[in-house]
Amino acid sequence: MPKKTFFHLSEEKQHRLLEAASIEFSRTPLKEASIANIVKLAEIPRGSFYQYFEDKEDLYYYYFESLRQDSKKNIEKCIKEANGDLFDGMTTYFSKMIFEVLTGEHAPFYQNLFMNMDDQAYSRVSPKFSTNGKKDEQWQKKYHGYKIYKAINFSNLTIHNEVEFKLLMQMLMNSVYSSIVEGYRQLEKNSQYDIEQIIKNFKIKLNWLKNGVYQ
Repeated sequence: MPKKTFFHLSEEKQHRLLEAASIEFSRTPLKEASIANIVKLAEIPRGSFYQYFEDKEDLYYYYFESLRQDSKKNIEKCIKEANGDLFDGMTTYFSKMIFEVLTGEHAPFYQNLFMNMDDQAYSRVSPKFSTNGKKDEQWQKKYHGYKIYKAINFSNLTIHNEVEFKLLMQMLMNSVYSSIVEGYRQLEKNSQYDIEQIIKNFKIKLNWLKNGVYQ
């Protein structure tokens, strides 16, 4: 998260800094990104950068959160529209999201993110899921994860506790992320690749999770 001084900046200056982040992080992966390029694009002194953020990782993940601020709300919405069916809801969510991630305005940023994702990045970008509605110090991070949990109809699921719920959601998000990576790989080989095929493959993965692979 940014330091408090960032939020004291005018909206114009905040936007300028995030726009600079967008350009640099879309140009190159996080590890190769340059703070020097960011401050040059944002037209701020290098010293000022550290008044607003701890480091480039701090800015990177804040920028990512600004892009996906509606993502978890959309998952919740899709599950509710599917009458609580987790798998139908996730299928609808993925079918809408994948086009934006692969071909939308911020596709270069997402490509650098997902094609260079390590364990740290996976942990930072994965939604936090919880069955606990208690408003403690971790509530804000888990808030939408809890709302997703509340939107799910568990009557047809063999989920007995929070550990199992988190494991299931982890498998679902792994399917989402691996499908995104496969989409970028296919598009690198063939720019005319049909993204609908990625959706079909995703549905197969979810069907295996839901019904198993044994006849």
